[in-house]
Amino acid sequence: MSRLFTVGLILLAGLLAGNAWAAPKLVVEQPAFDFGEAPQGETVRHTFSFSNRGDEPLNIEKVKSSCGCTAALLSAKTLAPGESGELQANFDSTRFRGAVTKTISLYSNDPTQPVTQLKVKGIVRETLSVVPNRINLGAVTTGKTAVAQATLKNQSDGDLRLENVQTSSPDLVVKLSEGTLPAGQSTVMEIQLISRPGQNRFSGYVVIPAQDALKSDLRIPVQASIQRQTD
Repeated sequence: MSRLFTVGLILLAGLLAGNAWAAPKLVVEQPAFDFGEAPQGETVRHTFSFSNRGDEPLNIEKVKSSCGCTAALLSAKTLAPGESGELQANFDSTRFRGAVTKTISLYSNDPTQPVTQLKVKGIVRETLSVVPNRINLGAVTTGKTAVAQATLKNQSDGDLRLENVQTSSPDLVVKLSEGTLPAGQSTVMEIQLISRPGQNRFSGYVVIPAQDALKSDLRIPVQASIQRQTD
């Protein structure tokens, strides 16, 4: 009898130990996706594949993106042991340029790694480059006109129209020699600020309106400090 009791205890201990170690395990095949280079305004799409390599159901409790520019769509929130799922990531590059890295965090009941990070990275090639991309005119004497220049380069595959360039203030004037900028070409934009009495500081924008290749308005900040004219 005692022998049977001992065997029973051993079997029960084994079952309890097995249950204690049972857990889900989230495994992502390729947690980082490099899209290389994309033109500004393009939506980069990628599907991440993941699976439950554990022996308990895996629950994806929350999906969080590092910014609103990256949307994430999950195929399933619960995976049985051995099952696979997908996450569709869409990155809107409209307001970005240069090197970009965006993160998507998966919160799950995996006890060894409750938060798993996925990354979408690459280089966004801006449609219209502006050098310098912000204008600081420094100290400007009241009643005087300050002048600066910026070089515009069309890095898209089509022409860009420049005839509708606007400014945020009547004191800010833009002069361009080109009404249309062909693909791959550059031009110089002249920016003039007419300082007026009563101002201590000027802050405004030059605005190039959105068009075919330029998906959103391009704003070029212009700043200056205004000094009173001394006798």
